[in-house]
Amino acid sequence: MSGLLLKNVNKIYPGGQQAIRDFSLEIKEREFLILAGPEGCGKSTLLRMIAGLEEITSGSLYIDGTDMTDAEPRERNIAMLFKNSVLYPDMTVSENLSFSLRMAKIAPDEIEKRIRETANLLELEGVLDKMPSELTTKEVYQALLGRALMRRPGILLLDSTITDLDEDLQKAVRQEFLNIHEKLDMTVIYVTNNQKTAMTLGTRMVVMNEGMICQDDTPQDLLLHPNTSLVAGVVGYPPMNFFSAVVSGKDDAVWLDLKCGRIPISAKKGRLLADKGYLKKDVTVGIRADALSVLGAGKKGGDGILAVKSMGSEVFQSQRVLRFSLEETEGICLVEKTESFAAGESLLLKADGGRVQIFDRENEQTVID
Repeated sequence: MSGLLLKNVNKIYPGGQQAIRDFSLEIKEREFLILAGPEGCGKSTLLRMIAGLEEITSGSLYIDGTDMTDAEPRERNIAMLFKNSVLYPDMTVSENLSFSLRMAKIAPDEIEKRIRETANLLELEGVLDKMPSELTTKEVYQALLGRALMRRPGILLLDSTITDLDEDLQKAVRQEFLNIHEKLDMTVIYVTNNQKTAMTLGTRMVVMNEGMICQDDTPQDLLLHPNTSLVAGVVGYPPMNFFSAVVSGKDDAVWLDLKCGRIPISAKKGRLLADKGYLKKDVTVGIRADALSVLGAGKKGGDGILAVKSMGSEVFQSQRVLRFSLEETEGICLVEKTESFAAGESLLLKADGGRVQIFDRENEQTVID
């Protein structure tokens, strides 16, 4: 097992581009940590720095309490699997598994023992003598994972490894990752923006932006209590909808005025907004796709009813969604798999006011959730 500590780590490339900014994070033994964030946020760069494939400009990296900041990759007891990793095409699965151990002059008996153990763990016994061209896509991923595990690493780094697979295969490979994490004494750090992967596998998630940590918590708590609109947009699937609104109130009632309707909110949330000075102010409203439901065709409604234009329905990550527009803003809503909506159709949506999240328009911080 291996724990890891990043302390005030920076990465500055020639020319002054800073990819990682004063980054500090402790990862405990046997954690399954998800690194997520928008494209270019620095998560893959951070993974490569941990592996020793990118130099740390300043700061320190500790593995099991030992300073490994300047250590060679082979000294870190880390294995890494990239999205574009491939098997050696002219070697059998068995030869692929054993390649790094043979290069390291490990005893043949030990190599054979590890091949048997790895093949048993990943159910590769029947394909050890096959060439990569003879394997199914799932078997290729199992063999790639097996090759990484042959070194018995204390830390396994995964970089968007299953992004391009179809949904059923992603589900199967996610199960492989879970099985391995449960059976082996190993810390796993996984870079992914696939939220089914993140929510299924992660015991902890760190959302990054511009080389820094935005929020660090369990996936479920990040889903329910994001501290910014950026975190709310990154965590969860389908992605959160964001709409402009004005906070309005009269007597003891407070509601959110959108261009397409208004959403009443609870008295408790209304008081919080009033106390924080948000009455008559512009805010950003976040509504998840499953907090919206289709009422049917129409142009006008009452409280909590939004008048939208359909942009058609489609399958999104095994769920059927309605895409719609509100003025110049687009959004999505979960619908039944049998439902279909024509583009341009006027529809009424019901919004669950108890599940809206409200963000400050200027600093994007959560006001109330």
